[in-house]
Amino acid sequence: MSVSLPAESVEPAESVLSAESIEPVAPPEPVAPPEPVAPPAPAEPAASFEPAESVLTRNTIPLHVPDLDARFRIKVRSLVALFAPLMYDGLSSQVDVTALRGRGVVSVVTHLDFRRGDAPAAVAAPLHTTVETRHSELSGEGPGHPSSRFGFDIGYTFATPLGAGETRRYREQLSKEPRECGEGRIVLTLLRPFGPPAERLVREPQPELAHLRLHVLEEPHPTVESLSELGSGYVEEAVGPVEFQGRYGLQHTDVNQYVYTGEYTAVMEDMATRLVAEAGLPAADHAVNRIAAVFKAPFSAGDSYVVRGRLFRDGERTVALVGVHAVGPEGTWLRPWVFGRVEGTC
Repeated sequence: MSVSLPAESVEPAESVLSAESIEPVAPPEPVAPPEPVAPPAPAEPAASFEPAESVLTRNTIPLHVPDLDARFRIKVRSLVALFAPLMYDGLSSQVDVTALRGRGVVSVVTHLDFRRGDAPAAVAAPLHTTVETRHSELSGEGPGHPSSRFGFDIGYTFATPLGAGETRRYREQLSKEPRECGEGRIVLTLLRPFGPPAERLVREPQPELAHLRLHVLEEPHPTVESLSELGSGYVEEAVGPVEFQGRYGLQHTDVNQYVYTGEYTAVMEDMATRLVAEAGLPAADHAVNRIAAVFKAPFSAGDSYVVRGRLFRDGERTVALVGVHAVGPEGTWLRPWVFGRVEGTC
């Protein structure tokens, strides 16, 4: 229901503003036109991802008394002892090793090659190390081939100032300028040790390594046969069969639960010295300058082993070919689990 008022009851309202009360208003200031706005620059295309060529690490560590022999030269076994900590320093800084292991992938040493220089060094002198780690296809065939397998090819260089080379001056450095005193190489093969036998070799790229360029070895992974090759000047020394037997204990192992790599190369050096002595050469003057080895299977604490060797000579140069053989219930294995080439001078 609506209610309306009579027309006479509505009085017109008086205007609140009279004409006289309105003051004139000044015209507004002119406004400058807006500055022209440049169109936005086109977005730059995203940079393409370029994997790194390698992982490069450098360190400086002091030389200690046991690192040098009686002639003040750095020992090959001293260089071998350094490979693992230097290797892990580079790998762990650039590769998610924990993630790889979490997926059942590990790396094992399958080849080693270290040689020393001939100049004297000094105790407490700095040893400058450079390690370059390259993600590599190890068969030399490249990825996608039936024999392809992946891993790392790691190169080492060592340099230190020249030492005096005298017993009473064994700490004296003749200059501060480092000079090369050794080099080395380690090949790591990626494995799935607990996977099916056909899948234990890693033959495909791993996501944790996508930031590293894949290189293909210029020469295939070394073998027993390639390490056994000799120049035409070498003649085998006429010594009888030389072998000795031993057993590995916990003192020979490391945290990877197997015998430490350096234990194998040490026993190879010892066999080379024994062969030199058996050949009637002056063992006290025999110097080991290079060790190269291939690793087929690991030994564990409690395992028995047999070391067998042959000695070849070309003038003052020697080559000992040494195998470390497993011993099973039926006797000594014919093929060595670890095989090495020990080069020296006498």
